[in-house]
Amino acid sequence: MVTMRALLVTGPGQVAVRDDVPQPVPGEGEVLVKVAYAGLNPTDWKHAYAPQLAPKVVGTVSGCDYAGTIVELGPGVEGVRVGQKVFGVVHGSNPSSPYPNGAFAEYVVADANLIIHVPEGLKLEVAAGQGVACVTTGQMLWQSQNLPSPEKPGDFSQDFLVWSGATGVGQWLIQIAHLSGLRVITTASLKHTERLKSLGASEVIDYRSPDVAQRIRDLTNNRLTSAGICEISPESLPVLVEALSDEGGVLSAITPRPLQKEDIKWTKEVTYATSLAYTLNGKAFETPIPVPAIPAHYELGKKIVKVVSQLLQEGKITPVPVRVAGGLESIAGAFEEMRLGKVSGERIVFKIEE
Repeated sequence: MVTMRALLVTGPGQVAVRDDVPQPVPGEGEVLVKVAYAGLNPTDWKHAYAPQLAPKVVGTVSGCDYAGTIVELGPGVEGVRVGQKVFGVVHGSNPSSPYPNGAFAEYVVADANLIIHVPEGLKLEVAAGQGVACVTTGQMLWQSQNLPSPEKPGDFSQDFLVWSGATGVGQWLIQIAHLSGLRVITTASLKHTERLKSLGASEVIDYRSPDVAQRIRDLTNNRLTSAGICEISPESLPVLVEALSDEGGVLSAITPRPLQKEDIKWTKEVTYATSLAYTLNGKAFETPIPVPAIPAHYELGKKIVKVVSQLLQEGKITPVPVRVAGGLESIAGAFEEMRLGKVSGERIVFKIEE
């Protein structure tokens, strides 16, 4: 049995680097990637720490965002070749996987239809911090809502609010929404104003402003019906609802609706739609509740990969800044840094290839 080094979840709130993890073998339609860098996402530490998830994921390899080089093709794979540099998303810490497979490892198996080619000029360490952010953006725009895409852009007459635009997902969401012909307004700390406007935001509003909802309503002439939520809290959700038009609208989110101190009776018709990047893989899994395979989401995943690949090749996307924070041994400390909210405006990545 061929083994590799990888970061395993060893217990609730515990991870450790092991050098005896079985190296995965690519199956039908899959490729084996030698991981050069891997990126950190909130879902990684949440799987290891969350009481309802951690006991189930013991023994799994953590990590979702990877970038590296294809070293082996599984049966039936066409259109890619050994030696190509790619990045993408896998379902790390997945107890439903038949073998340990995650980005925080020397090798990872990925669906050949869901890999994104690294264009010339994009460093692998930067690519490793983009995967979850870019595919989640596609879900928020085209799965949770039926909004324009860069393939058939709008005319900027429709407003779109990005709540927490300085996050990794927020920066991708601003860019893709702008390239899709939407007029983008975002909330963030004002220190990020210049960068977020350069990405396509027409207005940046301080999320801490006491009149943030009214400012958004004024800017949108009380017509806002679409928003993307990149971070949310019980305190900010009512503000978001207030910012929507009197008719209400759709809130696309990457996390479940936060619990309120008391049940809020919304006077508007509001849809809170949550998406999970894992469903794009087209396979069943547990979260911890069972989630069936959703073929339509798999098809959407292939569309997102195609759109993102094209935009990167054309140089229309500015990647989220990354910070290399060591190797596999550094990941446990970074979990804590992210858990405590000390990461803003950048993605943390780790050098896996020695």
